[in-house]
Formats: sequence, C-alpha cells, structure tokens
Amino acid sequence: MSERQPLNYPVENRFQRVAETKRPDFLANYTEEQFQEMEKKRQILSSLAFFIGKDFKIPVEYNEPGKGWHWDFAKNIIRIDPEDLLHKSDDYIRFVISHEGGHRRISRTDFIPKETWQEPGFSAMMNAIEDPRDNNFVADIYPRFAEQMALAYEEDLGVKEKAEKSAKEKLGFQPRFMQASFEYIQQWFREWQNQPFEIDEHLPAEVKVVVRNTLPSAAQSWKIFPTSEMANGNKPDELGFHGESSIVAHAQASYNINLKKVWPEFKKLVDEDRKDSRVQKMLDEMKKQKGEAGSPEGGTGGLPPELKDKLTPEEQKQLEEAIEKALEQAMKGESEKGEKGEQGAPAGETGETTEGQPAAGKSIVIDLDSLSDGLKKKLKEYFDSLPEEKKKELSDKAEAALKEIEKEFNEQMEGKLTEDPVERAEREAEEEAAGEEKKAAGEKEETDPGKKTKKPPLRKKLTEEQEKALSKYRDIIETQLKTDANAYEKNRREVLPMIDKLEQDLHKIFIKRRESGWQSGFKTGKRVDIKRRIQEKAKSVSVVESKAWQKREMPQEKDYAISLLVDLSGSMCDEKIAETFKATIILAEVLNRLSIKTEILGFNDRLYEYKTFWQDMSKDIRDKMGAMLEEVRSPRAQYNDDGWAVSEASERLAKQAAGQKFLIVLSDGEPAESPAHKGERFDLDNVVEKISKETGQKLIGLGLLSKAVAKHYPQYNIAGISISELNQKLTALLKDVVENYDKF
Repeated sequence: MSERQPLNYPVENRFQRVAETKRPDFLANYTEEQFQEMEKKRQILSSLAFFIGKDFKIPVEYNEPGKGWHWDFAKNIIRIDPEDLLHKSDDYIRFVISHEGGHRRISRTDFIPKETWQEPGFSAMMNAIEDPRDNNFVADIYPRFAEQMALAYEEDLGVKEKAEKSAKEKLGFQPRFMQASFEYIQQWFREWQNQPFEIDEHLPAEVKVVVRNTLPSAAQSWKIFPTSEMANGNKPDELGFHGESSIVAHAQASYNINLKKVWPEFKKLVDEDRKDSRVQKMLDEMKKQKGEAGSPEGGTGGLPPELKDKLTPEEQKQLEEAIEKALEQAMKGESEKGEKGEQGAPAGETGETTEGQPAAGKSIVIDLDSLSDGLKKKLKEYFDSLPEEKKKELSDKAEAALKEIEKEFNEQMEGKLTEDPVERAEREAEEEAAGEEKKAAGEKEETDPGKKTKKPPLRKKLTEEQEKALSKYRDIIETQLKTDANAYEKNRREVLPMIDKLEQDLHKIFIKRRESGWQSGFKTGKRVDIKRRIQEKAKSVSVVESKAWQKREMPQEKDYAISLLVDLSGSMCDEKIAETFKATIILAEVLNRLSIKTEILGFNDRLYEYKTFWQDMSKDIRDKMGAMLEEVRSPRAQYNDDGWAVSEASERLAKQAAGQKFLIVLSDGEPAESPAHKGERFDLDNVVEKISKETGQKLIGLGLLSKAVAKHYPQYNIAGISISELNQKLTALLKDVVENYDKF
C-alpha cells in the first residue's frame, strides 16, 4: 500500500481524538493498516464537519463500502464511504464532508407539504437547486472549500452517466426531469467558474426551453442562504431573524422561488415523462399478454387491432423491431442469471421461462427513444382511448417506475437534500408509538434491566473532555477563517461625508437637468417663441396652425451600466488597499443611491463576484466586500492577472442593455501574470486597446497612491491620488467622459 500525505489543517493538535470507533463488521475485509488510515482521516474530517455544521455533537461514522456519503437526518449522523477515504484525494473528501455538513447547517424542509413533496419530479428539482445552494453557503464561510469544488466535480462526472444508464435500462428513455436537473447543476458550476450560462445544445428541445425559462429563477434560489453571522445568531438578517429562524427563513425563501417560478415549468417535463412511462407499461403488458396467449405470430401480431389500424406499415415495422430487440435483451438477461444462479441459487432455479419469452413478471423495456415522434404520438393517443380502469392501473405502474428512478437520482447526487416530509412523518409516528409503548410499560421496564429499547438515541453524547477539545478547535478555526464583516461599515462611516458630496456632484452629471431649457414646436405651451412666430406670420401660418409654443424641457435620465473592478493582488497590501477599499465604498454607495446598474468584482488570479448588475446593495454584499482587505494577503494574491480580469469584466459589461457603459479599474496597475493567464492575449495594454477600439465601453484607470494606471489606461485615468482628492478629480473626469461619450 502506497504512503499518502495526511490531511493538514492549521491547528496545532490536529484536534483531540474525537471518539475511538470500534471497527464495524462490514470493514472486516480491510487490513489493520487500512483501517488505521481510514480512522485517522475520519477523525480529522469529523472536526471539519463539526465546524461547517455547527453541531458539535454530530457523529461522523462509516457507511458500508461503496454506499457513498450522506447525512442521516433521523439519527443526525454523517456517514462516509470508507472506499473514498482510501482511494480518493484529500481535497475530494474534504469537499464531500463539508458539503454534508452544509446540509446539516442550512437545509430545511419541515415546512414543505407532504403532497407537494410526493409529486413525481419535485424532490429531484429541489435537490438539483439545493445542492448548489449548500455549496454556495459552505464556500462563503470556508474559502478552502471553493478551491476543492472543481476537483470534486471532475471526479464525480460518472454520476450523471451512471444515472442516465440506469434510467435507460429501467424506463427505456432518458427522463426529461433528470436531464434538466443535471443541467441546473452544470450551469451553477459554470456560474461558479465565472462563465456565462450556456445550455447543452444536445438536450431535447423541450428540456432546453424549460431550463432556459427557469434558469434565472433557479440561480436566484441557490444564492439565497444565510451568512455565517446570521446562521450563528450573531447578527439578524434583513427581516430581523437570526440563528435557526434565519436559516429557516432563507430555506423558505429559496423553496418559494422553486415552487412558484421553477416548478410550474419543470412539471411540464415530468408530465411528458409520465406519458412516455405509461406507453412503456402499456407495450410491456401487450407483449406479455401475447406471450401468455401463445400467439405464434411474430412482431406486432399480438398488438390490439385498434392500435394496428392506426399505424402505417413503416410504423408497424419500427415497433416490431423495437419490441423484438427488447425481448432479445430480456432473454439475454435471463440467460445470464440462469448461468450464474440468482442469489446463489443453482442454474435453472431462478424462475420459469417460456420459450421466446422472459421469466414471469419480468418487464420488457422498449427503447422509446428509437421510435419516431409520430409513432410515439399515436401510442399516446391509443393509451388515452383505453378504459379508465385500465389507464389508472398502467398510470400507477408508470408513476412507481418514475419515483424509483427519482429516488436513485437523489441518492446519487452529491448529497441528498435532507429527510423528506414523508419519511419524517413516518419516523415521527414510529417514535411516538415507541414512546407510548415505553410509557405503557412503566414500572415493568424498571424491574427488567435486561430489556433494551429499540429506539436509538438521536445524538451521541460527548464526554466533557471531548466537548472542551471541540470548543478549543472551534475557536481556533473560526478565528482563522472569519472575515471582518464590520470592515465595510467602519470604513463607510469614515467616508460618509465624501459619499454625500459625490452623490450631489454626480447627480448633476448622470441625471441631466436643464432647468431653464425650453423646447419649441408645440401647438400649446407655457410661452410663445417670438422669433418662430414672426417666421410663421411671414409664411401666413394661422394662430390655429402655429407651432411656436414652448414647453419646459424635462430632466433626462441616461441609461448607464458601470463595472467596478478592484485589484486584490499582493502589491496592493497595506496603504494601497486601505485607500482603494474606501474609494470602492464611496463609488458603490453613490452609484447605489443614483440607481445606476453596477457590478463589483475583485481579482488576482481569479475573479471574485461581490455584486452583480441585478442585485441591490444589501448587508450581505457589504459584509462580503469586507473580505477584500484580507484577500490581498492570500496565497493567490501573488498574481495580478489584470489583462485577463479586465477582459472578463468587459465581456460581462457588454451583456448589459445600456446606452453608456463604464469599466472603472481600481489598481496599482502593475501586471504579474499567473501561469493560467499568460501570453499576448492577456497582455493588459493589448486588452485595453482592443476594448477601446471594438466596444463602446469607456475604461477608467483609478490609482490610489499609484501612478502606474496612467501608463496602462492612457485615455482616461486618475493616477497617484489620495482618498481626499478622489471626489474633485473623479467628478471632473466623469463629467468629461459622459459629455463626450459619443465623440470617441
């Protein structure tokens, strides 16, 4: 067995031993060395689960090998796959344990009605949006998690393939709801990588339409999660909730978007899947009935005459070939089982078969995707003509098949959402019954110490020493990972007078007011244009036909979009980032007051999204921006990929529907390219020149305590200024740019 590097965390004692675990029987086949390696990683992962989940009594236990990872809601246990501990990378297992801890922290479904959750496809939709929401929350409180996401999703690419293969084998077609669910996750991953949404062109047309129509709402939903401060109860959210009430409020807000804006469209795909599943069950029964009758006819000989009369010879042949292929595959499967012996039974004892037919009860799955649209339409029409009792019987079977596939889908995803309302109701009923039984037993239990209750404890109790160790670990790791949520507000108070003054100055620029301006050319108005009326009289224009009246010109509001791009590279440390941060606050607050569409991004070797164009400035966004001050000291800050970052920001700005677009770069202007964004394509001067020539965007370099922007942004720049000089010089520059926007 090769040696592996241990998981490393910046904690001196690597966390006291969580709880010594006796080796479960299902791990008996592993060597002692392998078990010790798994145990070492389990204990380290436990500490991370405690931190993310904020539940310092949540056990992390082994699952059976190959059964994956999940949070057991009923017992409040995170179960981990021992095979992954041995064979997958440390970054991967960190990712998954953090993901499961995130579900424990923010995923809530208690408020969802059972009848809603039980609708086919609904839980799949919820899981497909909740998983990204969970990832966003964990990445927000644990930056290391974000670095592990790409690796984890690359290693899990087989999940989609496995789910699609299983669905094809059991249903005979790829469920549309499953394709849409995977597409939501894929589009979230693109968004996380700062890539634009780009729907898979190979998806069926109806799936692409639904995803395209619902993706904005799904993206809005997975961005609704409490901050760490809100979830911990340290600070209330916008509605005054904090702690568990804030967690539930955010979960409900996300659910409401899913229910009202995503589900009505998503359900259309489920309904189409239902129709296909009903056709599958109908054809399956037809073929079985033909076999039971012993019909010597091949192909479509066993089909009802009413159906055969509707089909063209080509369609009959097509259906015949699909049925015969399904029969061959079913017989092949039975033959293989017979040779091996099902569940250890000797060959020949696995079930009765009829020559040319599979074993009794064996479904015949026809490849519906191979049938033409016209043929499938006729099959659905024939199903609708069946007696109501028969339709209900087949519909129930079809529904059950879809639910089974949906259950598999939910289990194969990164993490099952949480215990669904149906399972919860059943569990609570069992616990209540067990409690009543225990209460009824009364003194009998006390006098019978040998009797054990079957009800397991919901949580394992930790010793005082373990609680103390967890508390120490929590304090250390929270200190290291915490961002200064108060940084924004502290600096905003310092520059508030500048914000007020700049708002007044820019208001005159961005909202043009011609208080004394009058326009002529009206048949009625407040006053007469004497000069024009004299000209009209010379042309014999009567008073009735006159257009010499004037009206006061109304203020004109321009349509603007502004992107703020903030340099967060290491060269910005200390005074530069302090002044730049204040300048960013001033601009963000002023533009927000003026209701100008604004995006706020940061960069070093990657792009950081603090505020998108469609978001309003909120407490969450302001708190998140407070992390700018520390980001310049991170390992990534050794790079300054400004050419690449300016290009990315420009592409995002180009998508905005606005008459005038500005990209303001706050930087010391000294490039330091990373290996990922090297070369002529990302040379800053080349990028600036290309944007200036090929787009209508105006690039403005803003250098606080640095003059380098004058070199790289030659057309418009303010170089080497202090924060006290910002208002006057920025006002003058913007006045010039706005008034002469269309001249250059």
